[in-house]
Amino acid sequence: MIKILVNALIGIILIVAWSRFVNLDQILSTLKKVNLVYLLPVLGFLFFSSILRAVRFKVFLAEIKKISLQDLIFLNGAAQMLNFFIPIRAGEIAKGVYLNTQYSLNLGKSIIWVFIDRFVDFLVLLLLAAALLLVVPTALSITIIKIITIILITVLLAAYLAVFQLSSARKIIVFLRPLLIFNLIKIYFDKVTSFILDSFSILDRHPKDLALMVIITVLAYFTDAAVWYFTFLSLGVSQSFIKMYLGQMLSALTYLIPAAPGYVGSAEASGLLILSGVFNIEANLASAMIVLFHIVSAVFILMFGLISIFSLKINLGEILKRALNRS
Repeated sequence: MIKILVNALIGIILIVAWSRFVNLDQILSTLKKVNLVYLLPVLGFLFFSSILRAVRFKVFLAEIKKISLQDLIFLNGAAQMLNFFIPIRAGEIAKGVYLNTQYSLNLGKSIIWVFIDRFVDFLVLLLLAAALLLVVPTALSITIIKIITIILITVLLAAYLAVFQLSSARKIIVFLRPLLIFNLIKIYFDKVTSFILDSFSILDRHPKDLALMVIITVLAYFTDAAVWYFTFLSLGVSQSFIKMYLGQMLSALTYLIPAAPGYVGSAEASGLLILSGVFNIEANLASAMIVLFHIVSAVFILMFGLISIFSLKINLGEILKRALNRS
């Protein structure tokens, strides 16, 4: 609960900061010109993005358990809603609990596998972002691009060691262990790292499976970019699709930062930073698009989430109990 309250405070601060850089009257004036026809493909691509990530998760779990694609699609819908309104990773815990109760998978490993699936998403994001930053004109300095590249190389190396060079990864852990002062910390360190490395073995797959997961993720980010592209079109403005592709990925990186419930403030501040600060799109236009996107996505997430929870008969009380205990 403390974390939720802190995140809510962060959201209020971000909203206040965002409002200082934009003209709210001009934003409202722009929003009044919305062409609702273009919002139909926005809703379609939001749904298609969820389907694609459900397909990837099915491929991801294929060698562990055959999971119904319909269940995974609805599970994504429920997780999106929980993460949107309760920003303490309740959605990931919901997935783990559902896989445990409905498919008899180990609860701890199920939750770790959910995060590893998200890690695959993050890894592809870094690869694409690093590549696009070299060809798409932005206001980012070469230093920031170098930092992203260094992060990419570090993450790739860590993933390679954890999946394909397990003995080397364990040696690194043994080397790091003496740096921990207290024995109790060392015991937990041993248990956690051993459990995580064991869970990462799920990615030790045929190159065909790994390539399929990467391709699906690339397509998923294509649908995310289409959401921004058509949201701009609904405001009567056309933007470069490749900029929207890169912009959506940079936006996804901001989700690593603690967010307020409903991403209130977080979405507006990060959207303004990326669209105006990185791509030099006029601040009020950029903010109008983000506000509209925020409203449409909130409606979609709420509707799809409620349908998903009803379809899967998820016990929200149990999910919230576990999420609050883990937070």
